[in-house]
Amino acid sequence: MATPLTPIPPKSPPAQANSRSRIAFGAGIATLTIAATIAATPSTALAQDDTYASDNAWVPEQVQAPAAWETTKGEGITVAVVDTGINDHPFFEDKDILKGYSALGTEDGTGWNDTDGHGSAVAAGVLLVAPDATILPVRIDTGANVLSGAMGDIQFDAFRWAVDNGADILVVPWAIDGAGFEGEYLEVLQYAIDKGAIVISSAGNDPDSDVQYPAFVPGVMAVTGTDRNGDIWYENTTTGPEVAVAAPADEMTAPLPQDSALGNTELYQTVIGGTSMGSGIVGGVAALTWAAHPDLDASNVIQRLLQTAGDGSGNRSEDVGYGLVNADQAVHAEGIATVDENPLGYPMGEAGASGATPDDNAAEESEAGAESAGPSSTAAEGTKESNLSTIIVVAAAVVLVGAAIAVWLVLRGRGRQAATAAETGAFNPGNGPAPGGFQPVAPQQQYGPPMGGGQGYGGSPPGQQGYSSPPRGQQGFNPPPGGSEAGAPWRPNDPNRQL
Repeated sequence: MATPLTPIPPKSPPAQANSRSRIAFGAGIATLTIAATIAATPSTALAQDDTYASDNAWVPEQVQAPAAWETTKGEGITVAVVDTGINDHPFFEDKDILKGYSALGTEDGTGWNDTDGHGSAVAAGVLLVAPDATILPVRIDTGANVLSGAMGDIQFDAFRWAVDNGADILVVPWAIDGAGFEGEYLEVLQYAIDKGAIVISSAGNDPDSDVQYPAFVPGVMAVTGTDRNGDIWYENTTTGPEVAVAAPADEMTAPLPQDSALGNTELYQTVIGGTSMGSGIVGGVAALTWAAHPDLDASNVIQRLLQTAGDGSGNRSEDVGYGLVNADQAVHAEGIATVDENPLGYPMGEAGASGATPDDNAAEESEAGAESAGPSSTAAEGTKESNLSTIIVVAAAVVLVGAAIAVWLVLRGRGRQAATAAETGAFNPGNGPAPGGFQPVAPQQQYGPPMGGGQGYGGSPPGQQGYSSPPRGQQGFNPPPGGSEAGAPWRPNDPNRQL
């Protein structure tokens, strides 16, 4: 919270009027400089909160995203988070987040009504790894009942809406336990894949459970979790033969929705990330990969993610898949064999079984038109508040410039009057400051967390931080207990590593 400006005790007036003018002129120049700085660097001037990124810095380090950022940060790739929606938060203010869609009949029909926080946390995880990706929030649940154990027509329609409205990647950060997942449960996933999207889902957080729907469905990239050391977190996440890759799932800082109606008094909360967060992080790595290789189709982006995960050997373990995703190698590795079909298979057994094709996208987006709340709207409508922020910054700069000129003119005139008064002895009895003589106040603002502190501010989260990306090709992750006949995706082998 900003502290009040500290006043400076009055000083004796300068002997010469032109000295006062020089002070005023200097103050005006300083003000102009500040204004120019604000206009040139709005993100700095707005003091964007970086708590989320700094507290979770170990996450992009573990998946080696900083090395991938040398090439791309995910621009041009749209990631749909099919969950509880999204809500206002300082972390999202400079991000590319579309209006999205709600299947729950909310007043405006958009995805901006996350009352639970789960969808906001997963979307933030995507952006933690791919900060320039576009988020498409698709709200299918409130978070209270986890879909009540089932999906219905509105959820099926929401999946289709996402891919019909520009989603390149679908992150599905939840799992449903049970049997009977046939018919439309499979068809809707087949539809998304046939339309050219990548579907990523969390495997689950129960180590005693089997991989759940939709993660166990062929063609879906199922994600298990790692701890802060990069080891599979066997104690807290679900593993199994359906798992494709692993991603960070340990304790993280998560954004709390800042909708005034929710009454949240903190900006952040600490959560056990789970495979929900892991699926968002894999979504971010997929966005980096596709942005770096825009000529690839979804099947070959998946191929790069699989072949560069873990040690890059292409060997798949029976319980943890190909290993920890590696953004650096997924973006930069050479010599990855191309594929003609999804290497993870298809929900209904073969490509095109839903009758949809990627070529349908253009027609669907055209039909959606300007009324759509999703990516088919113009970029200016889709990006929340980014243009407004720029206008506010420019307006503030103009006001400061005008104020600086006005102060300089006033002080110059009054300085001349003070000089004349000093010569006649009419003012400044006792050598005090002349009436109306302004004293400049030095700015001494200090910014910090809300009064009383708050979760996620300033301190380091439990556990060691300071991870640094190992040299390309040298991960050195521990093997899973008991090893694997299919190979050891946690030990360096390096056939695809770029030196």
